[in-house]
Amino acid sequence: MELALAETRRTETSAAHPHPTQVDRFRPDIQGLRAVAVGVVVLYHLWPYRLSGGYVGVDVFFVISGYLITSHLWREAKDRGRIALRSFYARRALRLLPASLLVLACTAVASLLILPDGRWGNTFKQIVASAAYVQNWQLARNETDYLLQDAADSPVQHFWSLSVEEQFYAVWPLLIIATLWLVTRSRAAVSEVARRRSVMVALGLLLIASLAYSVYETAAAPNLAYFVTPTRVWEFAIGAMCALLVLDENRWVKSRIVLGWLGLDAIIFSACFYTKTTSFPGHAALLPTLGAAAVILGARRPSPVSVSWWLGRRPATTLGDISYAIYLWHWPLLILVPIAIQQDLSMPLRLTILAATIVISWLTTHLFETPIRQNNFLRSRRWPSLAIAAGGVATMLAAAVAAWAIVDVRIDIAEERFASAVGRPCYGAAVFDDGTSCPTVFGEGPIMPASLAVKDQSNPEYERCSNWVDTKEIRTCEFGQRDSAVRVAFVGDSHALQWLGAIENLAGQGRWHATTFFKTSCALAEGVRDLPSHSMEYWRNCAEWGQEVTRRLIEDDGLDAVIVTANTLEYKFLPSHDGQDGRERADEAFGSAFKKITSSGKKVVVIRDTPSTNLVSIPECVGANMNNLHKCALPREAALPYDQLVQSALNAGDPNVRVIDLSDGFCDKTYCYGVAGNVIVYRDTNHLTWQYAETLTPRLWSEFNRVIGAS
Repeated sequence: MELALAETRRTETSAAHPHPTQVDRFRPDIQGLRAVAVGVVVLYHLWPYRLSGGYVGVDVFFVISGYLITSHLWREAKDRGRIALRSFYARRALRLLPASLLVLACTAVASLLILPDGRWGNTFKQIVASAAYVQNWQLARNETDYLLQDAADSPVQHFWSLSVEEQFYAVWPLLIIATLWLVTRSRAAVSEVARRRSVMVALGLLLIASLAYSVYETAAAPNLAYFVTPTRVWEFAIGAMCALLVLDENRWVKSRIVLGWLGLDAIIFSACFYTKTTSFPGHAALLPTLGAAAVILGARRPSPVSVSWWLGRRPATTLGDISYAIYLWHWPLLILVPIAIQQDLSMPLRLTILAATIVISWLTTHLFETPIRQNNFLRSRRWPSLAIAAGGVATMLAAAVAAWAIVDVRIDIAEERFASAVGRPCYGAAVFDDGTSCPTVFGEGPIMPASLAVKDQSNPEYERCSNWVDTKEIRTCEFGQRDSAVRVAFVGDSHALQWLGAIENLAGQGRWHATTFFKTSCALAEGVRDLPSHSMEYWRNCAEWGQEVTRRLIEDDGLDAVIVTANTLEYKFLPSHDGQDGRERADEAFGSAFKKITSSGKKVVVIRDTPSTNLVSIPECVGANMNNLHKCALPREAALPYDQLVQSALNAGDPNVRVIDLSDGFCDKTYCYGVAGNVIVYRDTNHLTWQYAETLTPRLWSEFNRVIGAS
């Protein structure tokens, strides 16, 4: 990865140090360590349940990059008395961009040919971010945007780690230059030892600050912490510290041999025993990163009992030579090949992808990347190298942005085409109406393009009306006229938010005035949930949100009813100290809120949650199975599991707490569907498309009137 394509030429030993140091000589064992790192990453992606912590290979790469880049910069500062930034960036561009731009270009073309159109928008957005080396921040945004968390894997999302490294390369030389300038400015004559120590002190302070932030952010916002650069800087700093340590190879020989093997064991242990539930990076990343540092510091080339001797031999060095290309190619192949051939990832297919990755990576390295990198004209001229690199990046960005814009235009055209179909017989949920004689559940003619589902994820109404995970604000929206015959409040998490299409329709028809209270992953309950995806601080904040919303609902004398729904498959409450189990606590948490509202003279209407898809991405399923849409359906019994919110409403025993079940707007007697009446039902694995919610408007109004008794 990135400087996983380290210098391969041997350098002369410095006369000032008769014994070779890590800074002064070529390290073939680093090639082998690089092979270990890329190996565990690729094996993890191919067999995630066999090597559950293989993602730590990325952290090993970060340490290697910190070591190598600091070695090169320090050697230049020591030998020449300065660091030539233009030359540095030109070398990095020649080393890193050819292969990465080739992979991005090939992936872009393959995505257009292979991926369902519903994935084009997100894919090209991420290609743009990858070409600009800000992919980690794009993914961090996606992870904190609840409506984007279930988006299908992008074939370029692995560029997040390359983006972190590129940002590191941009800043690291400036930090070293600034530190050396401050040291020389403060004293007339400064020895090399003093300069080295000064840089190490600066790196140490940065390491401590970044590690502390990483531990904090991993506990507070783990999804965000995984991708952002500040939580990873300390890993590069560990490698940089290794580069600045001067070790005599003839001292502490046995200890260093032991240290090297312990380091490799630490990497392998974390790769084998860490899992997706490991709080990472944070302090857990210390094991693989310190393990990588131990391997680097434990080098003892001449001795076969040393781990560095084994890592410095083939086939480890051969894989290390092509590790950057392996990292670049393996993920697009893993994502695109199964879709292209419409097969699941069987063992033979996984092995085929692994073999293809190695072959393509060897060809890329030796026939494309190396000739460009070793071109004498480019190597001897800084400005042409930088200009060609900038031109390549600009071309890739322009092409990806143009494709992204074309997708948006296509979405707009499709929206206009289908907007006029709302309300027609057999369109959307109308296909399930009594007395209809629709030819099929799925409908005839074109299915609403999956690309519309992508449009939903950035719908401004979702953004405007929801309280997101990281805010304590209570944000509300109002729809319709306040003098409407019926005034309601709509309360819940993203599974309440998904009804906005129908809520707006009813308000626009003058049926009701609606005030919305939405907070992602948060239901109207007076209890603390237990769900690992968010911190306990978030769940306490969620409970406080529910209490404040309840207070507002009670005080609003103009309300006729409070409509409540939520993704209650996810709602598990902490057991109490007196032995109540989670379901009893849920009844208490929901029931307490219901009782306070009904005591103020209002009715509570609980909507059963929408059917489960078994966490299958419906737009992706539809794109892959246009000729067999039954594959995107689930048996009714499996799609309608136990609903805690509904059960709590029934257990309340309050006649003013009523339940409506709209499942017949998604299901017939046998199946619940991912496509109904030419409309895709879900925009991801569990949220309605805006368009399908609109088609449920008559059913929602009818059921609401039935339980409320309104005219």
